[in-house]
Amino acid sequence: MKRLQRLLPAALLAALFGVQAADPTYRIVGPDGKITFSDRKPTDPQVHARALGQVVTAPLLAPATAPFDLRPATAAPPIARPASGDAPPVDVYGKPFPPGLPEAILDVLVHQFFVQTLVETCDRVRPGLGDRYRMSVFNWRERNAEILAKSNRIAFARFTGEQRDVLRTTSRVRLETLLPPPEAAPEAKIQWCDKMATDLTRRQFELVGDMRVAPILYAETP
Repeated sequence: MKRLQRLLPAALLAALFGVQAADPTYRIVGPDGKITFSDRKPTDPQVHARALGQVVTAPLLAPATAPFDLRPATAAPPIARPASGDAPPVDVYGKPFPPGLPEAILDVLVHQFFVQTLVETCDRVRPGLGDRYRMSVFNWRERNAEILAKSNRIAFARFTGEQRDVLRTTSRVRLETLLPPPEAAPEAKIQWCDKMATDLTRRQFELVGDMRVAPILYAETP
C-alpha cells in the first residue's frame, strides 16, 4: 500500500502531461528482403526498421502558464491543440473530448474548491463572521447551480476515474496560488478573508457568463 501511495503522484503527473503508449513493434526488412517483427529496435545498419502503432497521447490539460484568475473571462481562451502526431485525449467511450472541455471542468473545480476553502479558512481566522462567509458561499452556489450541476454530471459521465483524479489534483495545485501563504500574519489573513468574501458577494467570481466554461454549456452528456 505504501508503495502504491508513492507511485500515485507520478501516475497522475504522467496522465496530466501525456504518456507514450506501450513500446512499439518494429517491422524489420533484412538485406535479403525477409520481413520480421520485434519489440526491439535493430542496431544493424543494413536492415530497415519502422515502428508500428507508436502513438503519443496528448495531455488531458495544458500546463498552466500563469496564476489562475477567479474573475470571469470575457473572451474564450485559446484552446491548446495537440502537437502534430499526437492523439487527443479521449473520454470513457473512446471519443475525443470537445475542444476546451477538460479545461472548463477544471475551472469549475477550482472555483468549487476555492469557495469551500474560503469558508474553512476564514471561519478559523474570524469565527465571529462564519455565518457571513457561509451565506456568501451559499448564495454563490445558488446563482451558479446550473453550471455546477452540469459540470459534475459531465465529469462523472465522460471522464475516467484517473482523469478525474488528474483534474482534482491540478485544481488543488492552482488553488494554492489563490490562498494566503500559511506563514502569513493573522492580519494579512483577515484582510484576505474580508476582500474575498466581499468580492464573492459582489459577484466577482461568477461562473455564469465566464467564457472559460462555455464548452460545458454545449457538451452532451450520455
